[in-house]
Amino acid sequence: MKNKKNLILLIVFVIIIGFWAGRFSAARANNEGNLYSYMQLFTQILSKLEQNYVEEINPEKLITGAIQGMVKTLDPYTTYLTKEDFEELKTTTKGKFGGLGIHISSQDDYITVMSVIEGTPASRYGLMAGDQIIKVNGESTKGWSASKAAKNLRGPKGTKVNITIKREGVPEAMNIEIVRDVVKIASIPYAYKIKDDIGYIRITNFNATTDEDLHKALLELSEQNIKGLLLDLRSNPGGLLNQAVETVDEFLPMNKLVVYTKGRKEEFEKKFYTNDNYSFDSIPIIVLINKGSASASEIFAGSLQDWDKALIVGENSFGKGSVQQLFPLPMGNGIKITTSHYYIESGRCIHKERKRDSANKLVVDSSKVNNKQVFHTVSGRVVYGGGGITPDIIIKQDTLSTFEISVVRKNLFFNFAVEYIASHDIDKNFTVTDDIFNQFVEYINEAKIEYTEEQMDEAKEWLKNSVEYQIVSNKFGLEQGNKIAVKQDPQLQKSLKLFEKFDTLEEMFAYVADTTGVNK
Repeated sequence: MKNKKNLILLIVFVIIIGFWAGRFSAARANNEGNLYSYMQLFTQILSKLEQNYVEEINPEKLITGAIQGMVKTLDPYTTYLTKEDFEELKTTTKGKFGGLGIHISSQDDYITVMSVIEGTPASRYGLMAGDQIIKVNGESTKGWSASKAAKNLRGPKGTKVNITIKREGVPEAMNIEIVRDVVKIASIPYAYKIKDDIGYIRITNFNATTDEDLHKALLELSEQNIKGLLLDLRSNPGGLLNQAVETVDEFLPMNKLVVYTKGRKEEFEKKFYTNDNYSFDSIPIIVLINKGSASASEIFAGSLQDWDKALIVGENSFGKGSVQQLFPLPMGNGIKITTSHYYIESGRCIHKERKRDSANKLVVDSSKVNNKQVFHTVSGRVVYGGGGITPDIIIKQDTLSTFEISVVRKNLFFNFAVEYIASHDIDKNFTVTDDIFNQFVEYINEAKIEYTEEQMDEAKEWLKNSVEYQIVSNKFGLEQGNKIAVKQDPQLQKSLKLFEKFDTLEEMFAYVADTTGVNK
């Protein structure tokens, strides 16, 4: 009976394939490698396997595998979605769920952490962008889709999940047990006057309220008479396209081109313009980006750069400039297909092509990337293409030492803060004294982390700052904690010095031209 059912499924599939092959073969008869011939080849292979394989096969499983293999030959963002994948997709769009607080992607056969959401269990337990999750509750994640990983990582608040991560520069895999919590994704977790007359706004993602949140933050900072604005989009994975456009509205007059899409079909080509006249552009603006800034955050940063409304500082962004459309399929399944790419006002394509190498590792396709492509902003300044956004001023982020990674890995900052707050009265003027620091060193020793005297001396200021940040964050929230963390942030501190050195954005542009020899 089961064989008969499988055979019927196979026959139906062959008929469907034959029908579509007939439609396509007429249109592509002159193309190299006739599609109809390959359709016949596929159905014959399927039939031979059904009839002759040593064990009884499941045609449904076989066909699903073939579909997944087919889309895998394209780009990382074109994805076949099973019915279960659709259910998972619905969960992620609700914006509130029990989990860890990470953005993940399936890369190099394993699940990779793309970014960590601030104030979530993942950030408290020290997960970092670039970490590979190689096991979940002891089960290997090799070959897992991002949706399958998300399903296994999420769970009710208060439950635990054990993950094993592999981190670059750390020879041994690390086991971490994390307690799940409700993840609420705040687009702008804090906005405040960071130093003297400089406003600071952290944008973590582009969700449904980002434009409203940004407008409110700008108004509040304007009332404090700021003379400069620092927008921090580092590790911002993007989000809603309309929010990228509407946030750019704050800095450009009406009817200015923000972004447009180009694809093979005309129906996927669209242009997006500003539609408000807020024009918050009377003071110099710096936008901070890094390799974790992607999609909508790249549209935002690149648009302000193209319209000469901001100086871009940091590291080259990720280069996620492709548009996916969701197409429904039978039986509740679907397919997400890359249909077009994003371009910004200067004509630069944001997308950076990636491919899989011989080891199945996802790498930038250098044959399709030309980082020396020259484009020009509205005022004629030179900017470069090649995918992603290239900053006007490149500032690298410091990396942690092996000793510092060990302290983070064991979640010592969070655990020490919890214990310290439980037995001490803390006010907003709290600082880490030498006595408190020595207590934390004892905590490190109890965790049996090995280090040299030289390593401890080099890490001392970072350790003190991290302890202070964690205690203040736990007690008074992320914004108060962030005011501590920025003290040990070289990209941010160097950006602040630019405000001290120059009074206008034009002076900053001139400085870039003088130091790089470009735009003269």
